[in-house]
Amino acid sequence: MGGWQTRYISTGNMASSSWALALTISLATILAVSCNSEVDETTRWRECMNSNQSIYDFQVETLQGEYTDLSQYRGKVILLVNVATFCAYTQQYTDFNPMLERYQQQGLVMVAFPCNQFYLQEPAENHELMNGLTNVRPGNGWVPHQELHIYGKIDVNGDNHHPLYEFVKESCPQTVDRIGKTEELMYNPVRPSDITWNFEKFLIDRNGNPRFRFHPTAWSHGEVVTPFIEQLLAERAN
Repeated sequence: MGGWQTRYISTGNMASSSWALALTISLATILAVSCNSEVDETTRWRECMNSNQSIYDFQVETLQGEYTDLSQYRGKVILLVNVATFCAYTQQYTDFNPMLERYQQQGLVMVAFPCNQFYLQEPAENHELMNGLTNVRPGNGWVPHQELHIYGKIDVNGDNHHPLYEFVKESCPQTVDRIGKTEELMYNPVRPSDITWNFEKFLIDRNGNPRFRFHPTAWSHGEVVTPFIEQLLAERAN
């Protein structure tokens, strides 16, 4: 599975000093993993099934440890994504702000959940996350767009997966035949419906219903997802 590999091993519950050490070691030892150039990434998406639930039924934790309802995004089109700082796909963050700038007036928001389950590529604790994004990767003073809402770390797979991700995985078919290498997946059990890696995306309509699921590679600076976003922005909420 594509990603950045580091020699740093984390339990996922690090002290601030350990996080600083992780940054130093990761920057010194990151190695790129090549992707299969023969794969047609534009086909790695699936349409979701109808459900009696919506994402408005779920609460999530902020970076400050407070709980909030996703119903606050009622009437918006939502791009839901699991993220990590030390991943080959982390550069997608630099595409998020221009996309939101382009479509925010039409009702697009992004909701992001850091996760450490894929090769331990998000070792930070909640209070350290924004500092890592601003100063390390993407770095160069990067700050999220006002409509890019980054929440607290969660599990997206395994026995402790967040109920929100249990719901969207049940609603949307898997995008690929193989999930990844067992030794790179830091959770159990592994299920066919699992999130495949960091930066997998779900597109949610104005009624809170999951409509499309995208593999992390189905991106191309947002060009793969944009037609689907425009389709949902053109729809009215019930």
